[in-house]
Amino acid sequence: MRTWEKGIIMIARAIVFFGLISTLMYGKFDQILSAAAGLFALFVPSIVRKIYPRPSRRIWPWVSPFYNDSIYALFAIFMAAHITFLNVPFLHLDLYNQVWKGADVPSHYLGGLVTWVIFNEVVLESSRTYNLHWSPLKIVSISLFALVLVGIAWEFFEVALQPDMPWLYESMSNKTQDVVMELLGFGTGILMVFKLEYPYSMKKPLENAPVQFGATSVDILPQPDHVKE
Repeated sequence: MRTWEKGIIMIARAIVFFGLISTLMYGKFDQILSAAAGLFALFVPSIVRKIYPRPSRRIWPWVSPFYNDSIYALFAIFMAAHITFLNVPFLHLDLYNQVWKGADVPSHYLGGLVTWVIFNEVVLESSRTYNLHWSPLKIVSISLFALVLVGIAWEFFEVALQPDMPWLYESMSNKTQDVVMELLGFGTGILMVFKLEYPYSMKKPLENAPVQFGATSVDILPQPDHVKE
């Protein structure tokens, strides 16, 4: 893990931890639950790696995001921002519900980015591991479809919770905005993956992966003729 990525993860854990302490002081149950879940989520990749250091080939694509340090760092940024917007530590301030109704805009943007890079890695590693020979276009199309499906499902989930949590009410235009921001996050993810090869490359194997499957992990995607030669 790069030093700066480890630093981001540690800072995010500290922010969310202080957020949890803050919510415990004020005693708002939904925020306590969100902060506790967020803090636990920031340790899940480390726990998975410790419990299952060498995952089997069969399940590798589905667990590969847990072993990607760069995705871990991006997820940490998203989680720290999301929890802070819900409750600014020690200020008893819910930015979204009290100050800025647009506070969910960066949350949905970052959420779309992180969710897509996770889905795309699962599909990419499936193509490599199971020798499916999928093109980059097909891989991105599948992961984009999954992102849109999850984004829409999340909006319906919020509607279902409204009778018990009326503060979740949003207009249709706001919900449309949420989905649009998630798609903008997807667009940013495309640029990062294809131009910067971050948090992973579509052509190179995952750095520091705990498993190696030979040439299929690198050469499964179509390569330029000069590379094949």
